[in-house]
Amino acid sequence: MSVPTQANAGRTDVSSRRPRTADRARTLAAHATSATLDLPGDKDEHVIPAARAVEPDGSLLLLVPGETAAVVLTAREDVAAVLHLVDVAPVAVPHRVRAHCWIAGWLTIPTGDDAEEAAVRLAEIAPDPTASPRAGTIVRLEVGEVLVDDLWGTGHVEPEDYADAEPDPLAVHEAEFLQHLAGAHAADLCRLATVAGAPACADRVAPVSLDRYGIRLRTGGPDQTCDVRFEFEAPVSGPRELGGALRRLLHGTDGDA
Repeated sequence: MSVPTQANAGRTDVSSRRPRTADRARTLAAHATSATLDLPGDKDEHVIPAARAVEPDGSLLLLVPGETAAVVLTAREDVAAVLHLVDVAPVAVPHRVRAHCWIAGWLTIPTGDDAEEAAVRLAEIAPDPTASPRAGTIVRLEVGEVLVDDLWGTGHVEPEDYADAEPDPLAVHEAEFLQHLAGAHAADLCRLATVAGAPACADRVAPVSLDRYGIRLRTGGPDQTCDVRFEFEAPVSGPRELGGALRRLLHGTDGDA
C-alpha cells in the first residue's frame, strides 16, 4: 500500500499502519543522529554528550564531557534538564532533518555499583577511548516528559508509555539499507513513486526513512517535495524478513533485489 502526500517539509501524516509515537521516541532516544543536553539555570548551558545509551526503562545514560556540567550537577540533586535529539536522513534528500525529540527530566550522577554498571554500558556504546567514561562525567536522565516532532507529526508521550515502548528493530541497520537502495535501486524507486501517483519523479527519488511497517520515498526539489509511503504486507521483525519485504515491493517477488 502507498500513500502519496505533498508537503514543503516532506511530512506525511496518513497511514493505516504506523509506528506508535512512543516507539518512535524510544527509537530516537537510541539512534538519533545528534543530541544536546540543555541545563537550565541562571546561565543556560548546552552540552553535547560524548556518548549515550538507553536503559531498559527508557532512562538515558549520558557521558558529559568537561568539568562545568559536573559542578552544576554536584551542586544539587535532581537537576532539571532537557535532551534535544535531532535525526538526519542518511541519504541526500531535500529537508534532510527527519525528526526532533525533546526528553525532559532530572539528572543524577550514578554512584557505587550503579556507576560501574553505567560505565560498562556506555563503553559498549562508545568503544572509542576518547569517549571513555574517564573523559567526562556519567549522568542519568530520568524521563519526565517527551515530545516528538517528526515525519509523522507532533505528539507528546506519557512517561509510562515511553518506558513500555521499544525501538524499531530496523533502526540499527536503517542507514545501511537506505544507502544501498539509493545507490543500487534508483530506477526501481522511481517506478514505485510514479505508480503511487508522485509527479513523474521530477528531479530524483530517494528513500528517506525505513521502519518495521514500511518505507518512505521522497521526490522533488528544495521548493516542493512529495513523500510516498509504502507499507509492507506485514510488519517485519528484523533484517532477515526485511529483505523479502523489499524484494516484493521492488519486483513483486521474493527473488534477489
